[in-house]
Amino acid sequence: MKVILAKDYEKLGNAGDIINVKDGFAKNYLIPNNIVLLLNKGNLNQMEIVKKSLIKKDAGNIAEAKKLLELIDKAVITIKVNSSPEGRLFGSITNKDVAEKILEVKKIELDRKKIELEEHIKEVGTYNVTVKLYKDVKAVIQLEIVSDDIVAAEEKVVEKSDEKSKEKNIVAVEEKTEENALEKAVERDIEIAEEKADKKAQQENK
Repeated sequence: MKVILAKDYEKLGNAGDIINVKDGFAKNYLIPNNIVLLLNKGNLNQMEIVKKSLIKKDAGNIAEAKKLLELIDKAVITIKVNSSPEGRLFGSITNKDVAEKILEVKKIELDRKKIELEEHIKEVGTYNVTVKLYKDVKAVIQLEIVSDDIVAAEEKVVEKSDEKSKEKNIVAVEEKTEENALEKAVERDIEIAEEKADKKAQQENK
């Protein structure tokens, strides 16, 4: 049976396409679900009008998808997790988790179904994840699954480094203060010596 696709259907084609399918498939599934229309002149004319509208809409969707592509393509998204010493997660990371993290970090809301994970992530590590934004417009993000223990340890190292830096600054300030005090004491001794020499010279002249 020849029918007209009323909407884009990934396995069959795009809206407005004329396709040939089995009668039972058309009558029992495609037609009842408004996926196809019977092939006749009236439906052809109707789909021509619809197709022109869909072309404009499609162009708008592609433009919007490309804007998103610029924002998230090659982005690094880090998710902290609880894991065993061997790196096994106590649970798993799903496309829903990734979508929520993207919303949190990038302020971009994505349908989790657009995030292509072949299976749930169950180990710490780095993963390249494809995000299908619209048709052929796809972004690839770098997903970093990091153990919360490692993150905490790194933060402690940074804190210790900051403390050492502060201590060095304090010591440097104290040393500079002592140095300035010593310079002032030397300058004062020189002034006193010069005053005594002037007085002695005045007395001798008398």
